[in-house]
This record gives sequence, C-alpha cells and structure tokens, in this order.
Amino acid sequence: MWIRLAKLTGILFLTIFFSCPVFSQTATVKGNVFDNVTRDGLPGAYVSLNKTSFKRAADDKGNFQISDIPPGEYDIIIENVGYTTSTSHIVLKAGETLRVFTGLRLESRELNEITVFGRSEREKESGSREREKNAANITNIISSQAMVRSPDINAANVLQRMSGITVQRSSGGDEAYAVIRGMEPRYNNTLLNGIKIASPDNKNRFVQLDIIPSDILSSIEISKSLLPDMEADAIGGTVNMVVKDAPDIASFKATAGIGYSQLFFDEKYIYFKKSDIQKLSPIQRNPLGYVAQPGDFSRSNLDFQPRQAPPTGTLGFSYTQRFLHNKIGFVLADNIQNQYYGNISSRYTVEPISITSDTLQYQDVTVFKGYTQQLNNGLVAHIDYVFNSRNKVNIDNFYIYSYLAQARLSEDTTLIGTGRVGPGTGQIFGNNQTYTQNQHIENIKVSGQHSLTSNFSLDWAAVMSDAGRRVPDLAAITTDYRIQADYSTTATYFDEITRQWLKNDDKDYTGILNLDYHKKWKDNDLELKAGGLYRSKTRFNNEDDYILKPPTTNGSGGAGSKPYWTNIYDVQWEVFNTAGTNVYNPNNYKADEIVFAEYLMARLKKKKWEAGGGLRVENTSTDWDIRVHSPTAPSSGNQTYQDFLHSAYVKYKISKKENLHFSYFRSISRPNYYELVPAPVFAGDYYITGNPALLHSVADNYDLRYEIFPKGEQHLFLGVFYKQIQNPIEQVLQGASSGVLILHPTNSYTAKNYGAELAFTQYWGRFGVTGNYTYTHSAISSLKQRHGNTAVIETRPMQGQTDHIANISLLYKDTKNGFFAQLAYEYQGKTLSQISFFYQSDYYQRPMNTLAFSIEKDIYKHFTIFGKFNNLLNTPSIQYVQKTLQVSKDIYKATYSLGLRYAR
Repeated sequence: MWIRLAKLTGILFLTIFFSCPVFSQTATVKGNVFDNVTRDGLPGAYVSLNKTSFKRAADDKGNFQISDIPPGEYDIIIENVGYTTSTSHIVLKAGETLRVFTGLRLESRELNEITVFGRSEREKESGSREREKNAANITNIISSQAMVRSPDINAANVLQRMSGITVQRSSGGDEAYAVIRGMEPRYNNTLLNGIKIASPDNKNRFVQLDIIPSDILSSIEISKSLLPDMEADAIGGTVNMVVKDAPDIASFKATAGIGYSQLFFDEKYIYFKKSDIQKLSPIQRNPLGYVAQPGDFSRSNLDFQPRQAPPTGTLGFSYTQRFLHNKIGFVLADNIQNQYYGNISSRYTVEPISITSDTLQYQDVTVFKGYTQQLNNGLVAHIDYVFNSRNKVNIDNFYIYSYLAQARLSEDTTLIGTGRVGPGTGQIFGNNQTYTQNQHIENIKVSGQHSLTSNFSLDWAAVMSDAGRRVPDLAAITTDYRIQADYSTTATYFDEITRQWLKNDDKDYTGILNLDYHKKWKDNDLELKAGGLYRSKTRFNNEDDYILKPPTTNGSGGAGSKPYWTNIYDVQWEVFNTAGTNVYNPNNYKADEIVFAEYLMARLKKKKWEAGGGLRVENTSTDWDIRVHSPTAPSSGNQTYQDFLHSAYVKYKISKKENLHFSYFRSISRPNYYELVPAPVFAGDYYITGNPALLHSVADNYDLRYEIFPKGEQHLFLGVFYKQIQNPIEQVLQGASSGVLILHPTNSYTAKNYGAELAFTQYWGRFGVTGNYTYTHSAISSLKQRHGNTAVIETRPMQGQTDHIANISLLYKDTKNGFFAQLAYEYQGKTLSQISFFYQSDYYQRPMNTLAFSIEKDIYKHFTIFGKFNNLLNTPSIQYVQKTLQVSKDIYKATYSLGLRYAR
C-alpha cells in the first residue's frame, strides 16, 4: 500500500510541476510612464508588446507590470491620449525582470481636437495649462494633482493660493467665501460643472466653500472673463468646481488622516451636550395658539464643560471604472472631514468722542473664545453611457452634508459710563452661546452631448439643485457683574436667555439647451453657437425666537430684582414672548425668482489669431412675501429687469507657446434675497436688515493678458483688468438708538476697480517655484455722517478689496523616489473689511503673512504618506479704524495633520 501511495504521490507531483509555468522560464517587464517635462506619472498610459496579447494600463502613478512573458525580442509600445507614442525594442531573457522608465512628450495639437467625447487630463497640472492655453476666456485652473499636494483640504483653502483671490472667513473661523480681484463674494458665482448650485446660506446666493472637500474635485476653474454661453451674474468671476469624471481605466483611491490644532495644546476644548437639543420650537411642535411654558426649553445645551479636544480626522475614497467595452462609465467618491478648531478673539465698539468730532473712542470691549467642531461629508456619483461616437448621456449626483457645533464664551466690558470709575472697573456682561447647524447641498444633473451631423452638435442639461440649513435652538445666556472702585467684584446676576430656531431652503430647477455649428476649412475654424437657460428658484426662510427673562418678583437678589446666577440647572425664568414670533416677522419669508436667458455667439480661429463674441439677454423676476403681513410695515415686493449683455474677445497667437488675450464683457450682480426683505437678523455683534428699493449691479469689464506656456505645467501670465460698476451694493454699518449696530445694504455711486496680475510656475530639475501677485485698486463714493448730522461724500476702496496679494511656493519633486514637498507663503495686504456710517471710520484688516508646508512620500507600491501643516506663523487677523484704533483681533493658531493615501 505504501509503494502505491508513493507512486501516486510522485505522479501527482510531476503532473503539477509540468502543468504549471516555471518562473525561470518567463520574464517580467515593469516600470513607470511619466510626462517628460513635469516628471509626473501618467495614469492610464497603455503599455503593450507588439503582435502579442500582453498589454497593461498604468496605474494612478503611471506604474505598470506585465508578467509571464516568454523570452524573446519585442517592440514595447507606450501610448497616452494627448502624448506622442513611444516605441522601443527590448530583449527578454528567461527569469529576467526588465525595468522600463519612459517619458512621453505632449503632442502639439490641441487636446480638444482628439476625439468628440475625449477628456483632457483634468486632474494633472499639465492638463490645466493646456486648457488655459486653449480657452476663449481668461481663466486660471488648479488641478486635483495640485490640490492633493498642497497643504489644503477644502475648496476655500485651495482658492486662497490662486491668482487674485482672497477668502472671507466664516463665523466658525475657517475660510469660506471667495473674493476675486477685490470683488466681494456677492459679485462672484459658484458653479458645479458649469451650472449654478443652490446655496444653504440663509443670507446669500453663494456657497460656503469650506464645506466642500477638495478630494472629490478633479479641478477648480476660475473664469475671470465671461462668454455669452456662461451665466452672467459674475462681475468679479466664476468659481466652477469640476467633480471627478469616469476615466478610461479603472482606479481606486483611499485617504485617511489625523491632525490637531495648536490651540488645544494650550487649553481645553469647551463641550456642550447635544442630545437634548429639540429640533422644533415650542410653537412648531404644538397646536396653533400654544402658549410656550418655561419647561419647554432644555438646559443641558447651556452647560459648558471643558475637555481635551479630540483629533481632527479625514477619510475618503474614490472608485472609477468603465464597463461593457467602455460604453458605461462609473464614478463613486466620498470624503469625510471631522475637524476641531477654535479662535481667541476680541472686539471693540467705537463711537465719536462728541457730536462735533470725527475722532473715535472705545466704548466697550468684548473678549470671546470659540470652540468648533465641523463635520463635512462630500459624495459624488456619476454614470455615463456612450451610445456611439456621436451620442453620450450622463447622470451626476453631488451631495454635501455639513454639521457644525460651536460654543462661544464672551465677556463684554464697558469702557464708558455704567459705574466705571477707572481702569479695570465697570459693568461686565457675560454672553455664552451654543450653536449647532446642519447644512446640505444636493445637485442632480442629467445631461447629454450629441453630434447631429459632421458640423452640428447639441448638448442639454436638466438640473435639480436643493440646499438647506437648520439651526435648532441657538441658545445664548446673558449675565452681568460689576467691578467696583476698590476692585471688589459684585455677585453675578442672571439677565436673560434667548432661543432661536432657524430654517431655510433653497431650490433650483434649471434647464439648458445649446446648439453648436462647427466648420473647418484650410486655416479657418468657425463656430456658431446659440442656446438658452431657464431657472425657477425658490427660497424659504423661517425663524422662531424666544426670550426667557428672570421672574418679575421674588428674585434671589432681592424682591423684584434680578436673581443671582449660579448655574443653568438652578436658574428660573419666564417666557417673555409666549407665542414666539408667530406674528409679523420679516425673517419669515418666501422669495421666488425666475431667470430666463438666451444668447448668440460666434468664434473664428485662424492660424495666428482667433476672435469671438456675442450677446446674452438675461430676464429676471424676483418676488418676496412675508408669511404674516403687517398693516403698516412692508410685507411683499417684487423686482423685474432685463439686461442686454454683450461680450467680445481677441486672442493673438504670437507663437505656438504664446498668446496675447483681450476680453470685454458686461455682467450683473443680483441682490441677495434677504437684502430685499426688511428683515432684522441678529449676527452676534450687529443686526442685518434689508432694503426693498435695492437695485442690481451692472458692470463693464476689460481684460488684457499675455500668456506663455513653455512646457508641461510651466507658465507665465501677465495681465491687467478694469471694471466699472453701476449701482454697486455695499453693507453699511450704521448706529441705532438702542446702541446696537445695524448693517444696511445700499447702492453706492458708480465704482471703478482696476489692477494687474502675475502668475508663474517654473522648474529647474527637481526644484521649482510657483506663485502669483495681484495689485488691485478701487474707488467708490458714498454718503457718510460727520459732526453729528452733517452728510459728506467720502471716496474709498470697495468693500472686501485687498491692495496687494502675493503667493509664492517653493517646490521639490523627485518622481523616481516618489517624494514631493511644498513650502507655501501668502501675503495679503490691507483690506477694507467693513463700511461704517461715520466719516473716515471704515474697518480695515491689517496685512497678513501666512506660511504652510506639505510633504508626501511613496513608501510601498501604492501607498503614500503625507503631512499638511498650516498657519505656521500663527498669524492673527487684526482690524483697525482711523489707522490706530484696533477694533478686532482673531487668533487661530497652527494646525497639523498626517495621513496615508492608497492609489492604484
């Protein structure tokens, strides 16, 4: 039996041995395909051995491996869309692993001429340069590749490093809104794949960009001049976020990171309980006519507890694939960011020394600390179906969810009156606030591109965009105490508690149709285009407010006096307004807007030049209505206007690498909805109110830019611009009899804005430098109050305008060893941040210097480690008035993060 078993074992061993390939009898080819200028890997590059079935597509970093190749001689062919083909002869020996590193050159022809539905390398910086070179309008583009390598994790952070752009901070302290060429956010629009998206903001049309993770984007395009087929409400420019598209190869990427804020090395994070926060107000969750009771309001969300701050975390992935012989393309990408950050701030209120003086003095100072958790989740899904080379249909879904929880602790010290008898004495008011917010944006787009004939093509899109914001129970408690002449402190007394429930929704339904005629003959390339847009937009805004006051009698501080403050669980209160704001309240309104646009445009390209232009007509109708009308106050209103917006451009091709680009266009800026409704909204330090008589702005815009594209991602832009704006809209800070400041929107006199821009990228081997500089000057005149009731005209810059912006980054790139480092410096000059009602009393932000650093290193096959370090100089944001009086200071401190990335 043992002899039989041995024979069977031997036969089985020999069968397995001879039926399996022997490693030493075959060979392997592995290597990397890269751009021979930028030295970056080329994902999807196609590697094949001629006259064999051995072929492979390169991975996300340009790496490839072909195994089990019989020994022999072969021609290895390497191809990539937009690049010249490389062919080389190789000899493979048994057991050999041959390494091949090949750099490909960009083809001289334009990428958009390769195929009807071809896709340039949107995610590469070299692809961004090619698109800028071929664009008919003045653009700046940053690719996914540059965003991943930068110190930034969201769209707003990325924008601040682009030419001519600064950002305004959100209430949480992070960057939020783009200011393009000194034009504040109202003069810019936010697009997703070329179409405007709804805004979750309760006051503005634009989108808070710090909630959008940069990892779900393939590029960000800044259009600084407009064409007739582009949405026209953009005087400063357009921010177009281009989400990931289905490439020609399958890919999978994943990212995980962890970080911490320097602020929480020095102090604790202030936490409050969220579970008891009620989503609906007492009136909203009870029958009509309900009388709110003291017990209807929770307490635990005003119980502030110090804890060690958790770390910041990021987690994301993207998956792309094509199926059914490349007919179906699929993309799914998700990115989650859970950030903890804070700020230490001070605010000073100033007023004239006397009614006959323009000199200001401090009235009070508020010192507060903010502790914020912000959770952002961005999801992208895409499916496309290619029927044939002439017809393609796409379905895109873009979803953003953002959760913010913030504790804000503040003390307001009076500097004039109220028992103040010397430095360090007087009345001190405490105001501690808890704030939670949920925001969402969803954009569903169905679109198609169709080649009707050899000359005619048609594209269309139907878009549903929905956004909203929920602020359940914004709670703030006010207390006070006094420091007396002998510096002794009185007891702390309970003043009041305010509770707010805020809700707003923004819904857009958009349809777009474009018909294109394209004809080429000899050195001529003619394009004629016509189309239109229809958008129906609805904005709902709801607010319910309550004031909780101390009991009117038997207060613990004495009969009829305010009670002592001990803690939130012992204090007693009465509901001052038991019906909430279920009465006339301009904050409860509905606004409807219809926009209908049509355009005609033409473009002619010759060997040395191209020119184009056309006319766009935009018709706007806006209606607003307050839920509960008043017999005396404004309760409804509407605006209807039509704009004829013409544009033209000329681009002279000095050489294959140089352009001289001139552009003119007329554009508009519509008022925000809340600016038309006379709604007093409390913003923490002041009230914001509306103006039903506010007009929309119209601007004439001129651009001239010299462009040179030496090779790859290297470039040099030199440009100048000029804008003249009629009826510019500005928020003017006014006084009030109650002592609380009011922001009021007004139309100022015609404004001018002009400047110059420089942008460049240059490499010397592994070392490179990229940067930009923008000078902006604007002039606008408005009425100001002087010497009490005297009105004078004052000329100043436009609100939000920064005189000098400079970005410079030192780069080190070692493609062979998978190493990249970037040291990024930013200078932001003096900025007019807030307009005052008083003469020479506008708020300016002092110049700022910031420094950031990022690094990444390939460690094993598809894995890369990276680090991002921001605000290394701990630069505070300081505002002042009349050159010397500091009115605010915000300190954020540095942030650090480390992470791991997987890509194949």
